[in-house]
Amino acid sequence: MNKVNLLKIIKLSLGASLAIFIAWLLKLEYSMVAGVIVLLTIKNTKKETLKGIIGKIYGFILCTIFSYLCFNILGYHLTSFSIFIFVIIYLCFLLEIQDVIAMCVVISSHYFLQEEISFKWILNEAGIFTIGAGIGVIINMYIPTNINKIYEGQKKLQKEVSTVLIDIADFIVNPNNKDMYNKDLNTLNALIDSSISEAYNNINNNLLSDTRFFLDHMEIIKHQRDILENLYSYVSQLSSTPPQAHIISAFIHKIGYSDFDIETGNLLLDELNRLMLSMKNQPLPIDRVEFENRAILFLCLTELKKFLVNRKHAQMLRDNNFYK
Repeated sequence: MNKVNLLKIIKLSLGASLAIFIAWLLKLEYSMVAGVIVLLTIKNTKKETLKGIIGKIYGFILCTIFSYLCFNILGYHLTSFSIFIFVIIYLCFLLEIQDVIAMCVVISSHYFLQEEISFKWILNEAGIFTIGAGIGVIINMYIPTNINKIYEGQKKLQKEVSTVLIDIADFIVNPNNKDMYNKDLNTLNALIDSSISEAYNNINNNLLSDTRFFLDHMEIIKHQRDILENLYSYVSQLSSTPPQAHIISAFIHKIGYSDFDIETGNLLLDELNRLMLSMKNQPLPIDRVEFENRAILFLCLTELKKFLVNRKHAQMLRDNNFYK
């Protein structure tokens, strides 16, 4: 059992028990329902919980109004209760607050069983609702931050990007390396998906601070992934391995094994520009095959330039936000 699930189990158990106890102390009828409302209130994130509580308030008001209308017009019998259920489900779907349907039906059933919708019983149900929803919100305000987990995820992502880049460098001089590239690319895609999920959870659990830069960073990483896929597509078209291919492979290895920072990024970009200029100044190809392969390699250099600029932007974002 992981830590997050254990924490939620503890919060649900303690919250429900506390709500029932408080409702019992206040001598409210159907006090156990306060615990049920706690269970319906607690969500996975703070923003989801607060958004849900607004829906529950609407639901409680609608439930009381339509219970009064149905039971006082049609009487306290199963037909009127069935009509109420139909109406409240329709309204909840119309207002997109389907998760409050069960609460509304339970509260209305209390009016039905008592055969009375007086001020006394409305106060009783309001008390149960307030205790359950209030404790649910208060308890769910404590959700451990996952910022450290996101930091670690960013490090793993950048490391995996470098691994895929090195796979491409190996593939240039050894076309049999395709399996490693596919394996590491799949790992990178899985890390991207999990990191995006963690970033959204962090955003929804930070009510005051703006942490959307986590998602901005993920967009940069996804762009790096796309560049790597383009790069692999180009090198897959090589029909031979000219001398320039070994030079580019060595340069890609250098990028992949570098501990990246802004200064390193600038140095690598300068080296790449010199490499591109060197290739332009080399003697012209002697045949069509050499021409095509060298054209492909030059396209690889343009993709590498995009990659380095992108990686520099990612580093600037981390420097400006992650380590404040």
